[in-house]
Amino acid sequence: MKTSMTDRFVSLAAFLGLLACGLLNADQAAISNTAASPQAESKAPAFEVAAIKPSDPMARTNGCFMKGQPGGQTFIGRCITARLLITYSYKIIDSQLVGGPNWLDTELYDFDAKADHSLTRAELAPMFQTMLADRFKLQFHRETRTMPALALTVDKAGAKMKPNDGPNEWEIAIMPAPGSSMPKFKGTRCPVSYLSWWIAQRENRPVVDKTGLDGFWDFTLEFVPDGLGEGRKGPSGEPMAPLDGPSLAAALRAQLGLKLESEKGPVDVYVIDHVEKATGN
Repeated sequence: MKTSMTDRFVSLAAFLGLLACGLLNADQAAISNTAASPQAESKAPAFEVAAIKPSDPMARTNGCFMKGQPGGQTFIGRCITARLLITYSYKIIDSQLVGGPNWLDTELYDFDAKADHSLTRAELAPMFQTMLADRFKLQFHRETRTMPALALTVDKAGAKMKPNDGPNEWEIAIMPAPGSSMPKFKGTRCPVSYLSWWIAQRENRPVVDKTGLDGFWDFTLEFVPDGLGEGRKGPSGEPMAPLDGPSLAAALRAQLGLKLESEKGPVDVYVIDHVEKATGN
């Protein structure tokens, strides 16, 4: 089913705002999991307990979400697709995931996962990847293909973000922030690699990080998403004035000192070789 840009952004923004399950560290390279040996599998980081089952159709009206509990040990998800789990765990977007059956987009799952200690962002990513391999029997290989993408570079005036050398916590790195007439987001201890993935979700194109910026950064970003500037309606359906503000690309340049430009070049894609439906525990 095709959706409008407005619907797509609102749904995505609402869902990402609930992804408080500790952002997976995009600095980690996602590698093929098609040929792991039994010895390698035994060493793969894993949750102490990971229960996953098909969602109850009667409970889906309660909302779909993924979130972490205080302390960074327990993570839950409700009515989540396998495709979303894969793209979230490996920090890719839909166009970078190739192949697989149709049920990746239609079957919904609930999961409850608990680690034996409080997790950092770097520790969380491979645990979700292990859960996908164990419960969905996911196998894939990685290829490089030429496709439309976006390049993120540092503007000639330099980056305007504030370095953050604080502890490596598991909390979400970019969250909606109140206090503005247009969408506003706050980045806290955010690596540029994660910011690139966050932008890619909104632009629906892979973003190649060419900034050369290491470390972690704090920032505030305000912009008007494509499709939300016009045609707004109030609670009763009455027309509302268009949102007035910069586009995402203009805001990145003015507020963060980063430049976003279209390009066509090599992009990593993940080709599914095998995947199975997860059954209840």
